[in-house]
Amino acid sequence: MNDIPIIDLSEARLGSKQAMKEAAFSIDKACKEVGFFVLTGHGVTKDVIQRAYDGLAEFFSLEPKRKVVCKLPSGFTLNRNDYTPYGYSGLLEENAYAYMGEYGKPSDYVEKFSIGKLIIAQDTKLSCLTDNSDVGHIVDKAKDYFAALEDLSLYLAKLFAIALDLPEGFFETRIQNSNDSMRLQTYPGFQNEFTNNQGMAEHTDGSLFTLLTDSSPGIQVMTKDNQWIEPNLTELDYILVNIGDLMMRWSNDQYVSTRHRVVLRDKSRQSIVFFKLANDDTMIEAFPKFCSAEYPAKYAPIIYEQFSLQKMNALFGRTPEEAI
Repeated sequence: MNDIPIIDLSEARLGSKQAMKEAAFSIDKACKEVGFFVLTGHGVTKDVIQRAYDGLAEFFSLEPKRKVVCKLPSGFTLNRNDYTPYGYSGLLEENAYAYMGEYGKPSDYVEKFSIGKLIIAQDTKLSCLTDNSDVGHIVDKAKDYFAALEDLSLYLAKLFAIALDLPEGFFETRIQNSNDSMRLQTYPGFQNEFTNNQGMAEHTDGSLFTLLTDSSPGIQVMTKDNQWIEPNLTELDYILVNIGDLMMRWSNDQYVSTRHRVVLRDKSRQSIVFFKLANDDTMIEAFPKFCSAEYPAKYAPIIYEQFSLQKMNALFGRTPEEAI
């Protein structure tokens, strides 16, 4: 498959079992062939999405000295066993290559402000939410979108269970307490003084699955024959879904966690990315039904919390040796 399918959930969201099966079949096909698909008819309104983008625009229009207030004092990681994915990171402060274990390569031209369940529950670790009312107001604008994507994610989890011929609640028990995160991102327009046009280096996501919307083209997806293609997100409420490493591990590579990247264009680009994760204490291991003597499990079992810590330390350039 050299294109990214569009799947309309309008009928399935009405509760029809047959429509859910048909949607699950389409998702199954997309996950095996390209690892990406675009959702329409998902129930998340444009107004809710636009409000989150309004908050994004407000935050990234702040002066640098006000944005950096939301950076954690010690960077991303508090210590090797206690981290939070929330706060601000500036241009060239994150490295998607390192996230993939490829050290010594260029960092990314992207600014991010990350929120999640703990922030929305008014967690106090990010002091700028209490010390800076402007930022708190911006987070408020994204709350409804975050809640809508959490709801959509739980519904998608049911469709994935149907697609994989698992009990309908299989994933729900493993993700219902997950500390999901959402990133508000802005990519600058390409400038001659940049060393490259790397908005974000090619990578896979460490999520169960990821939901993305954006303001303009820039994201590219690698096909099985190593060609870069672009999704057709013609409207702000077209939601791009991709399989993450957790789903790939659980399905023992039946589903593809596909490499993707962001390329800078002439104008700036904004995107909001929601990462559906797993409960911290969930064991990530291949479903027995996808393993056999001829096709054994490809990945060693790992507790999600440890898996996530390793990946997120790497994103900020912390090597495995430095994380010890």
